[in-house]
Amino acid sequence: MLKKKEKKDYVFKKLDELLKPQGYKAFKTGGPPTYVLKQKDKAISFSLYFKDMGQIDISELEISLFCVENYIIELFGKEYITEHYFYDEKKIFLSTVYDNETEPLEGLYRGIGYDVKTQEELETFTDWVINYLKTDGQKFIETYSYLPNILKRMDELLSEGKYWGDILSGGPENLFRGLIISKLCNDIHYEDKIKYVDKIFYEDPDEWIPYYEKLKERLKSVEPKYNI
Repeated sequence: MLKKKEKKDYVFKKLDELLKPQGYKAFKTGGPPTYVLKQKDKAISFSLYFKDMGQIDISELEISLFCVENYIIELFGKEYITEHYFYDEKKIFLSTVYDNETEPLEGLYRGIGYDVKTQEELETFTDWVINYLKTDGQKFIETYSYLPNILKRMDELLSEGKYWGDILSGGPENLFRGLIISKLCNDIHYEDKIKYVDKIFYEDPDEWIPYYEKLKERLKSVEPKYNI
């Protein structure tokens, strides 16, 4: 059976060859190994998990769009964000969207991982990750780095009877991200989205209400980035 170090050495070598020329930085210690591409307007990241039972797991690919997340940080405060989300502006960013739709490798179960005992299984997993990053992963990055495309997907999800949480990151705060994106896109259905979120929060009031009311007030002065 392969040792954990052998698995890490092989996976890191292959991913470094692909990602470092693109500008990604690899953080291989101090938590789960994470690859991050930080650009002027966004950060792209994913993490790997090498488990003691032999599995290797991979997180969803995530994009942090600073034009959205700066409002989330402003809303909650940097101290709260750092404490609750381990945000550090270097390795860990607040996620705006995540890839929830790409079909995983057969045998890869999120939260459990892909069982890797042999070199062949290790190569199968690594080849899948590399192919994903070159194809569906790259398409996800190109599509959802553009706010109007996120808004379009949000509207599609609602029309399908689904939730923004299928594309937007976070628990209840995914609704905050949805309204911020709607306002930044000068969405003609912005007021309808406010009513939609009002219904969710006010029908079962909880500790999120003060933040939600603060957000709505702040959004009144937010200038759109796009006119769609």
